[in-house]
Amino acid sequence: MYLNEFNIEGLWGSKALHWNNILHDINIVVGINGAGKTTLLDAINTFYCTKSKSRLYANAYGNKIDIPIVYISSYDVPADSKKKNNSPLLNRLLSVVLQNLDQMSFFNYRMIPINYPSETKRINSRIEMFFNLINTFFTETKKRIDIDKEKNTIIFKTNDETLQLQDLSAGEKQLIYLLLTVFLMDEKPAVLLLDEPELSLHITWQEKLLESLRKLNPACQIIMATHSPSIFVNGWRDHLVFVDNLIK
Repeated sequence: MYLNEFNIEGLWGSKALHWNNILHDINIVVGINGAGKTTLLDAINTFYCTKSKSRLYANAYGNKIDIPIVYISSYDVPADSKKKNNSPLLNRLLSVVLQNLDQMSFFNYRMIPINYPSETKRINSRIEMFFNLINTFFTETKKRIDIDKEKNTIIFKTNDETLQLQDLSAGEKQLIYLLLTVFLMDEKPAVLLLDEPELSLHITWQEKLLESLRKLNPACQIIMATHSPSIFVNGWRDHLVFVDNLIK
């Protein structure tokens, strides 16, 4: 069911990457810039999802899996465009918040009980859990996540104002996008590929990220590439994978 092994042949013309015994919970791929972390994630996504060819390697393959793969690459936008209404990060966030015909979104998720009334209690309970988790990240800035019931969208409130998603910082948007994407998996098995999710996130948020992702979906297999020790400082060192050790 999960990804157990993955191989790349003809990497950069003469190398090979062989990764066996991939953990079913969390794998944290580390290495210097250019070591092959992103190439590995791209190859996994390409083999299982796009079937396209790459100029960086001759062939890639892995064990058969029967669960979805979700790939989230970093959205490191320039400082002067962090709050623009048409930024790639905001657009990606809105795709998982607003009504969406192509994929599950928060809007769609809240509508499930209309067709399946028996799911009402479970859906509401999970949304409450998600909101409580988000609020733990926003304690210092005194923001609270809420729902605009007229538009059925996510907003944030402070003591004296209401903030729309486009009003948030790049780090706040990145965090909500990451957590909401995993929340919408509805605790079903999936493979989540994360490329440097720590970008734009405060160190204390980085330290809480893995635990939060696991809380939202314990059935999710996470394969993450990162440069930040803060990601794995709280008990995840045994899950480190040094990409140099995979390449021969």
